[in-house]
Amino acid sequence: MPVLLRLVAVFLLALVAFVVPREGGAAGPVTVKLEPQNNSGESGTATLTEEGSKTKVTVSVTGQPAGTPQPMHIHKGPCAKLDPKPTYGLPSLVDGKSEATVDVSLKDLQAGGFAINGHKSAQEASVYVYCGDIPAM
Repeated sequence: MPVLLRLVAVFLLALVAFVVPREGGAAGPVTVKLEPQNNSGESGTATLTEEGSKTKVTVSVTGQPAGTPQPMHIHKGPCAKLDPKPTYGLPSLVDGKSEATVDVSLKDLQAGGFAINGHKSAQEASVYVYCGDIPAM
């Protein structure tokens, strides 16, 4: 009987090793819903994908005015109380698309209370046109 118990214990430990996520392991992509602000009519998603100690940010927005690049950033705070000073820059949204890799882990973005927002234009950077809170882990 003790041999059978040992075999069952080894099997269960092996099963747990494959099923339980490990600390520091690759996280699946995280989707951030970008909601319109200031009656802009602009909305979309940002997909955050872990790439080692960095995070790939892929943004897709509908409703952007044609021919107007829109600055985007990752800011501290939720959209409702956004710190106006950007923490991480992103390339401007052009034709509703933007993609970049930022020098921060996805884990840190999810633990730090961050949001992604877009500005009306470089000339009207104080006008936010969409924003989405990065969900906590």
